[in-house]
Amino acid sequence: MLRTINRRFYTIAGVLVLIFGIGYTSLAYYLSEQTQRDVVMEETVFTEREIHFLHALFHEIRLWERAILFQRNPEADKKFGANMLQMRKRLMELYNRQPRVALKGKLKHVFDGLIQYETDFNKIIQTKTDQRLYRTRMDTSYRSLTSFVLRSDNTTLMKPLFNLTHFLINYRIDRLESEYQVLKVVIDSLDNRLVKTKLMDDRVQGYIKSFRDLLDIDFALEREIRLINERFNETSSQLMVLFKEISNDSEILLRNKFQEIQKSRGKFIRFFFISTVVSIITLLLILTLISKKIIHPIRSVAAVMREVKSGNIHARSADFSDKNDEIVQFGLSFNDMLDTLENNNQQLINYQNELEKRVSELALRETELEMEIEGRQKAERERRRLTIQLQRAEKMEAVGTLAGGVAHDLNNILSGIVSYPELLLLQLPDDSPLRTPLMTIKESGQKAATVVQDLLTLARRGVAINNVVNLNTIIKDYLRSPEHKRVKSFYPEAHVKIDLESTLLNIVGSSIHLSKTIMNLVTNAAESMLEGGIIFIKTENRYIDRPVRGYDDVEEGDYAVFSIADSGIGISAENLSRIFEPFYTKKVMGRSGTGLGMAVVWGTVKDHKGYIHVQSSVGQGTTFTLFFPATRKKLDREKSKLAFEDYMGNMGKEKEILVIDDIQEQREIASGMLRQLGYSVTLVSSGEEAIEYLTSESVDLIIIDMIMEPGMDGLETYRRILELHPGQKAIIASGFSETERVKEAQNLGAGEYVKKPYTLEQLGISVKKELEKA
Repeated sequence: MLRTINRRFYTIAGVLVLIFGIGYTSLAYYLSEQTQRDVVMEETVFTEREIHFLHALFHEIRLWERAILFQRNPEADKKFGANMLQMRKRLMELYNRQPRVALKGKLKHVFDGLIQYETDFNKIIQTKTDQRLYRTRMDTSYRSLTSFVLRSDNTTLMKPLFNLTHFLINYRIDRLESEYQVLKVVIDSLDNRLVKTKLMDDRVQGYIKSFRDLLDIDFALEREIRLINERFNETSSQLMVLFKEISNDSEILLRNKFQEIQKSRGKFIRFFFISTVVSIITLLLILTLISKKIIHPIRSVAAVMREVKSGNIHARSADFSDKNDEIVQFGLSFNDMLDTLENNNQQLINYQNELEKRVSELALRETELEMEIEGRQKAERERRRLTIQLQRAEKMEAVGTLAGGVAHDLNNILSGIVSYPELLLLQLPDDSPLRTPLMTIKESGQKAATVVQDLLTLARRGVAINNVVNLNTIIKDYLRSPEHKRVKSFYPEAHVKIDLESTLLNIVGSSIHLSKTIMNLVTNAAESMLEGGIIFIKTENRYIDRPVRGYDDVEEGDYAVFSIADSGIGISAENLSRIFEPFYTKKVMGRSGTGLGMAVVWGTVKDHKGYIHVQSSVGQGTTFTLFFPATRKKLDREKSKLAFEDYMGNMGKEKEILVIDDIQEQREIASGMLRQLGYSVTLVSSGEEAIEYLTSESVDLIIIDMIMEPGMDGLETYRRILELHPGQKAIIASGFSETERVKEAQNLGAGEYVKKPYTLEQLGISVKKELEKA
């Protein structure tokens, strides 16, 4: 009957579906019944909880009712009304949600009783209010009557008045009918006594009548209040009973439903146990059938497969008991396949040997191709990196060229702003009111000259590397300088810590520009720390044994390394590539100065043939590392600085000076200062005029402007003058800082270098020192 796998499979599947269907149907029926009971349970629990809540709320309403009646709490009216509103709302919700008719009827009685309760309570409040009004009028009549009797000075009336007062107090306390009747008798007695004493008049008669009428009304209201109270208390008691009955009904229903659930659960557990036992027995029979008719034949075929896998390709399946069985057919087909594999095995071996030979050749060529591709990719990455650096350098160079041209013109313009106020100040008395504005003009010009110096540095025309200096000395001098004290005053929460290499190598450079670089970096670090922090400055010797590729490429060699790290807000990746661009900033302009700070740092480092490395991330701070090529030369000795006062009064003395400058204003400024110092001055506007003049004349000193257009510049002019007057003393003046052409002129014999715009003191000292040279 079950000779094929298909029939066995469908039989097993049918039995499993039957078992599953029985189990699923029973479970679905149980869950449906359980869901219905859960709904009833939920409604019952909800009703029970609501009834308890309404019961407690009604108790609270009774408390606020007493507070209103006895006027104990000014907020009692609001509380009573709010609770009554909530009571009606919750009752209506419970009534609408309740499916049971019997419970709905009781809830309807509760709702009606609550309406009657509220109606009776309102009547009591109104009656109480009327009673207090009449009592007030009765007290007024009593006081008027009492006042009249006391003013009459009739002693026979005192006892009736005392009795009236005494029994009135008793009546007010209990409001009993006996006390009411006694009080009426007492008021009649007082009425008779007043008539006998002939003190009775219409006014007194009105007092007594008013008191008697108000007493009757008060007692009638008291009886009405008591009747309403009795009905009111009866309604309250009925409501309490209804609440208790509903709560008991809900509790009984809840208990009954719980017992039904327990019984249903027991039935289901018994049914589930029987179903499980039957299912297990059925599954065991199915598994036995599967093991005998399916698994055992498959294992036989699998054993042949394992032997073939181990290398015994001659192994074959031998179970051919029932050739209609699909597994037996599978074994026969497997034997045929093995025969085919054995016949083709030798051919595969031959093909494999040939394939291995060709694969080895292909692998060799693939390796060569991979190496070539990797080399091209590496070259392409390097090309892109160098392109980015070139674009950055070209941008800085373009901006620098523009800044250099502007700076040169500004220096010439600033010469008049700095020099003329100084000449005027020498001619003014100390108490002149013009001295203050002139000093302001001079100081503003000097500040502008500092900005121009930044532009010159940016233009790569501001630094002539000519001195052997040590970074440690420059750092210490800056930290003692007024500029650093100014930074500390602006940012008192920023603290500087230093770690300086004691054997730091010297470098060749300009201490002035390096100090400005350190100042810009310290200021930038202080500004970045909004809530204060530590600025860490460090120097060290470092040997770079192979080029370092990063923000800036550092070539191999010995370096004096300066680094400054802060704990500020950091720089985002998108802004990091632009921080050295002129005027590029994310800060509000103010204390930061000209907006050229970081561009000046870049220009100074490049003028010193150095490199910059920047590390930063948002919220983690920033570290700038500056690499300066080290030198084995020793430090230059500092030239002695003489005070301007040492020269004043000892200048001039018939010394002839020739001023060579292509700008008229510059010539006039130099002439005014030199004549103020007592020198004789001759002015020429070009190098050609100077050669023509010195062909027939001689002077003690010449002052040469380095940049003169369109003819000879200062260096060429000085060469031609030396041909006429060997050893001619000269001073170099220029709007740029010391350049290579300035150094070349000094190597030819020129002495001091004066940077425009210069002051009277700077020019005077330079001239005097040059003239005093042997």
